[in-house]
This record gives sequence, structure tokens and C-alpha cells, in this order.
Amino acid sequence: MQLVHPERVIKVDELLLEPILPAHASKLFEALQSPELYMFIPLDPPKAEKDLEERYSRWSKRQSPEHDELWLNYAVYHRKISAYVGTVQATLEESGKTLIAYEVFPEFWRRGIGTSACSALLDHLFNDYGISTVSALMDTRNIASRKLLESLGFRCTGTIPNADEFKGAISDEFSFELTRNGWADRSRRLSQTPGVTEDQHRRGH
Repeated sequence: MQLVHPERVIKVDELLLEPILPAHASKLFEALQSPELYMFIPLDPPKAEKDLEERYSRWSKRQSPEHDELWLNYAVYHRKISAYVGTVQATLEESGKTLIAYEVFPEFWRRGIGTSACSALLDHLFNDYGISTVSALMDTRNIASRKLLESLGFRCTGTIPNADEFKGAISDEFSFELTRNGWADRSRRLSQTPGVTEDQHRRGH
């Protein structure tokens, strides 16, 4: 597997997807303390800025130590409001599987940011990496995340019962997939819908 433009900033609408570097730790640490971000994932907020900086240092290598995974991690910056609003990431496994994940900081929810940022990441994966299928896993209780994936054209492919246990509860997960053809069909439909631009569609979610 070869990295493609790993340090390129991806621009879409009012957003910049900046490849994460250790310097982002000081910019994202406070926002990552929000408990709402961890309701449906088996993680807790970073305990110290130094811990986050060390994590981002590993991520900045853009691949696993064994070189069997590519790590594409981005901090999402909103140019209009001059603030970091979330993160998106993709893991490309040597097996051919590609997984995406995303988080929008709570104060910026319901502004279409997640849809816009994920759309830019998916364009990068399908167009630059030639990925055939992108997958995502999500807690079945996370309704907002499911709506986001469905708005992007993902289809639910199954349920994983008892996938995890955290914060005193059992977590079931949905598995979702989006194919290259499915992404192309979505883009084609949007372009053929009178009076609806891609930007307008994104801002509706």
C-alpha cells in the first residue's frame, strides 16, 4: 500500500481537512473533553495534552509500525468561524478493508459539518486510492451517526450483537458499507436534481 498525498490539506466548502500533526494536540484537547463525544464509543477523553500529542505523533507517521495499515487522520477546521470543529479518519488495511470514523464537536452539531467532511474524505479514498468499498461500524443507539451514514449513501449490511461492553452497558453495532458505484450514483443523482447543489445537500444533514 502506498500513501497518496498524505500531507495535503483537503478543501471542501468552508472546511479544511488538515492531516493531524502533534501540534494539533493543543488545538483539539479542550474540545475532546466533551462527554457527549464518548457516549457510544469505548473511549474516554484524553487525560492530558501530552497524551494526545503522543497519540498524534504516532498518527503522523501515516501508517502502522508493521506497515500493514495506512492511517489517514484529519483535523477539521472551519474557515468561516475560525475554529476546529471535529476530526475524520480512515484506516486502510492490507487485507483491502477500509474503515472510516468521524466526530464533530457538540457545539457544531446539526450544521452539515459531518456530511461535508466525510464527503471530502470519501472523494479522496475513492478517487485517489481507488478504494472499491468503504466500511463503517457504529453503536446501534447512535441515531445521528446512522442518519449521517445513510445520507452519504451507506447501506446497513448487518448487526453485530454484543460487540462491546463499556460504560456499564452492552453495545450492539451496525455494519455499513458504501461502494465506489454507490458513491458515483449518489453524486450523479445530486447533480441531476434541479435546484439542489452538493453543498446544499450537505447542509441539510
